[in-house]
Amino acid sequence: MRREYYYLDTNYLLAYLAHWNQDISKSFDIKDELFTANSVIKNLNTKKIKVPLPVLAELVMQLKEKNVNIGTFVLCGDFEIAMLKRNEINNFIRALDLLIKDERLEVMDSIIVAHAISSSECKGLLTFDKKLILSKTIKNVDQEINGSRGIIITDDPRKR
Repeated sequence: MRREYYYLDTNYLLAYLAHWNQDISKSFDIKDELFTANSVIKNLNTKKIKVPLPVLAELVMQLKEKNVNIGTFVLCGDFEIAMLKRNEINNFIRALDLLIKDERLEVMDSIIVAHAISSSECKGLLTFDKKLILSKTIKNVDQEINGSRGIIITDDPRKR
């Protein structure tokens, strides 16, 4: 399988959805990210973007914490859900085991990144979290799992 999809981190999906939903934009401090998320997604084409299942779970938790009810139909935006294949689970477990050892990374971030790293279809993870973009641990784990054919983690792949 070719690496052809970008996966969205929760903050990216929230920024995208906030463009269309005022309850989200009022409840989360993401105004600076709205333009970038929508511009990048429009440029890439929604058919080349997926939402990992752990991102969907984190999104539901964050919306519930802020008492924002947008309904389940719009949770994924215009995107397909990214699921791991059976033969990718061992790499996911290996990547997660290595990532959670870094105490600077939150557990949910480690799960989301491990999912992206272990997926054979993921080209990159779109996030606004500088900690993920700049993490040496993540780069090392990605290289250990994928060698030179790893993923990119960025807020805007057009800058590369």
